[in-house]
Amino acid sequence: MTSKKSYLINTLIIILVGGLSLYFSVGHEVKNVMNAIAHADIRWMFVLAVIMIGYYLTDGLVTTLFAREYKKDYTLKQGFVNGLVGTLFSDITPSSSGGQFAQVYLFNHQGVAPTAATSILLMCFISYQVVMILFTALIMLVQAPYFMHEGWHVTLMALTGFLINFGVTAALLLAAKSKTFHNFVSRYVITFLAKIHIVKDPEATRYKIEDSLGRFRKEISHLEQNKKLFVKACLGNLVKLTIIYSTPFFACLALHIPVHISQFINFLSLAAIINLINTFLPIPGASGGSEGCYMILFSFLGHVHTTSSMMLWRFFSFYFGLVLSFIAFLTSKEMKTPVAPIETAN
Repeated sequence: MTSKKSYLINTLIIILVGGLSLYFSVGHEVKNVMNAIAHADIRWMFVLAVIMIGYYLTDGLVTTLFAREYKKDYTLKQGFVNGLVGTLFSDITPSSSGGQFAQVYLFNHQGVAPTAATSILLMCFISYQVVMILFTALIMLVQAPYFMHEGWHVTLMALTGFLINFGVTAALLLAAKSKTFHNFVSRYVITFLAKIHIVKDPEATRYKIEDSLGRFRKEISHLEQNKKLFVKACLGNLVKLTIIYSTPFFACLALHIPVHISQFINFLSLAAIINLINTFLPIPGASGGSEGCYMILFSFLGHVHTTSSMMLWRFFSFYFGLVLSFIAFLTSKEMKTPVAPIETAN
């Protein structure tokens, strides 16, 4: 695992960049923004807390569904804690690179072999990406007039985020299913990247790609043979995305900002754009980028309302989970106990 010093540095980066983003967002409206937050409706704050706990429970449920393919007595509590630990290490590492390593480590202590844990996380990734792409594609189609009405910057952000995520997902699926495309990437793309000195060791890179795509292909096949399991996981991910995308709307309700239920889909679609862009921001926790995107996309609320709702949204959609996951990490007995006996499901 990455050293404690690296995690500390990344946490400080999150705090520093997040703090600077807040500072520049608030500007000269500190008093008004603080006053808006101080008078927030505690009932809607409670709703935000509840739905975010529901988000992490649903994430744990999806993990549990796949884990039971390998360990029949794997519990929802274990899946919930495992998901939270993954959230913690994803949030404090660049490009969310540490989350899966931490989850594999915990899975091992929960009686799931590392090879099985890797398969579980791959299936979680595949089901999530499929739902996110389809969900966002539907939003792009339905909300296209709204995006264009809001201006070219909103349309550009939506298209950029969607096309990058769609391209990455389509390339992975194509490479896993098409031997021709697989060979093209392995031979020509890697050779070209080696010639321009982006790839230092082409043979080692080819081996990694072969291994990764082999595992990816195996899990796609597993999901194709277990359609009921795949549908359940997709429904869980649909609930997750709906919850996380709805937080800006509930943040506005908590702050007495005049929004109507008819605007709910608009808020959902704008939050989806932020999520798409966050996936390729390398800074731990996507700090700075998330806040900046929110300020641009929700600027129609007015400066004070945009800034105050952004602060509440960011707290519940990110820092609330960070606190929950840190508590789960500290209190998890399985993280501190010897590796559990490995059980292989029949």
